[in-house]
Amino acid sequence: PFDINAAVVEVADSDYALWYRDLMDDPKKYVGKVMRFKGIVAADGKLPKDTFVIGRHIMTCCSDDIQYGGVVCTWSGANTLKTRDWITITATVAFESNRAYRGKGPVLKVTSAEKAEKPEQEVVTFY
Repeated sequence: PFDINAAVVEVADSDYALWYRDLMDDPKKYVGKVMRFKGIVAADGKLPKDTFVIGRHIMTCCSDDIQYGGVVCTWSGANTLKTRDWITITATVAFESNRAYRGKGPVLKVTSAEKAEKPEQEVVTFY
């Protein structure tokens, strides 16, 4: 549903769950790719400086299994974000160690972030 070879890979609101699963299954496939998508911020003072998490709530089969599927981001403006802010980011994917993963994982190097309206469907699915 998204063109992984595009100069900027645009992930539509409805495709976040598919992209997130693919990213977590094969993160090295995305290294160096520029991504653009909307998500909800999780900010935590325990994260390293200039770090936050962006993601969406994902429902696999029913409302009882809804979980937040987030990706670690680094950005010099991270301290301006608050948990539950909706933003659209443009970021380059790296695969590196981060305390939030307790090892290596995908890290989005944010180049721009803008406030966004929450989508019509806040919870995404694989359907």
